[in-house]
Amino acid sequence: MEDAEIALMFSLLVIPVAIWLQLWVKQRREDRRNAQGEEEFDNAARAFFSIIVEGAAIVGGLIMIIMGSSGVIKYILKFYS
Repeated sequence: MEDAEIALMFSLLVIPVAIWLQLWVKQRREDRRNAQGEEEFDNAARAFFSIIVEGAAIVGGLIMIIMGSSGVIKYILKFYS
């Protein structure tokens, strides 16, 4: 295989992983909700840890989506031009 096809395969593989990360963060937030719909933490350390981990997952997932979609677009432009 050529380099372009390998880059396309990795780009297509990254997109579902990034979507899974976003869904994972959403599920974690829904699990923490109480009866009134507010997020509830046991202590400040757990809240800080959740903020750091979920923030990194969201930013990393968005970066992966951008990189994956740009890899697909580059392949399409290269293939059809």
